[in-house]
Amino acid sequence: MKTRLLPVLIGIMMAIIAGAQTTTTIFYDDFDGTAMRTDLWHIPTWVSSTDGTYVGRTQFRCSQNSGLPAISNGEAIIVLETYNPTGFSFYGTDLITNRSFSLGEGLVFTIRAKFISPLPRGIVGGIFLYDIVGVPPYHDEIDFELVSNIPSEVQTNIYNNEPPGAGHPVFHPITGSVTDYHTYVIKWLAGEITWQVDGVTVRTLRNLVPYRPMHFHLNIWAPAKEWSEAYDAGLQWVSNPAMNQTYSMIIDYVKIDSITLKNPIVDIDREDQKTFFYPNPAKDLIHFDTPGKLSLNIYSINGDLVISKHEITNGIISVTDLAPGIYFIQYRQNGICRYSKLIKQ
Repeated sequence: MKTRLLPVLIGIMMAIIAGAQTTTTIFYDDFDGTAMRTDLWHIPTWVSSTDGTYVGRTQFRCSQNSGLPAISNGEAIIVLETYNPTGFSFYGTDLITNRSFSLGEGLVFTIRAKFISPLPRGIVGGIFLYDIVGVPPYHDEIDFELVSNIPSEVQTNIYNNEPPGAGHPVFHPITGSVTDYHTYVIKWLAGEITWQVDGVTVRTLRNLVPYRPMHFHLNIWAPAKEWSEAYDAGLQWVSNPAMNQTYSMIIDYVKIDSITLKNPIVDIDREDQKTFFYPNPAKDLIHFDTPGKLSLNIYSINGDLVISKHEITNGIISVTDLAPGIYFIQYRQNGICRYSKLIKQ
């Protein structure tokens, strides 16, 4: 029989799992103006052929040659054209927030978007978080992809300090089509990502979760044949501007909320909300910074006891063998029993 948490810790866990939290809007744009806000958004600046401004068969508009996307009737218009005045490829759009977003206690990204119909096969619309990490081209990414080849489904994907490639994609059925307005939500927590469409959870992931800051992107592009589900050979760029075709993804609004827990995990009498160990998140070792013998139990988010240590004198605990995710620590030191959350990377 598995050892379970003490009743008081179960209560604390249940409060957190049930969503005892408040949210504060830290970014909002409903595109109600006459032009895109330059204090909120930018498009890439071309630096080199490997800087990410060319993806699949598409060159993204760059600040040297183009301005921000247009706004019409309270909607941002993110376009892909079959003629590229700067070269031989499709001419796409990558709209990026000026600021990056740090995880903190959690973030919720809410976007209402759709493709404009009629829509050919071979086009992808991206709604995602992204940034280069470590030595390029490794990156973090959390995304929705609208794929015109599969209009009744949406793809979710994630990368955690990984090179370009397939990532970890899953397609999910949706009601209607990607040419209908849907509300897409990415809920990014330490140790957990949830994707929702129109209020319905389509995917939850508790591993591979990135924790570094990322920018938010909206883009539209034509992939190459390496992405077989999204590629279509019938869609080709043109060299004559008179033959240009324009395809669009439109965005009604973007809203980003920061999560604050109402009931942070503290010691039993709740008088001291200080964290007594570091680092958190942790990869291999955690260190307790107060002197004295220490005893602790570490529980999974499901309430299973995974580590139990007693009479620890050096204040150092190895968590190397724990899988990435959220854990709860019950620890006793100097006669005081405390409870806290641990995030294992």
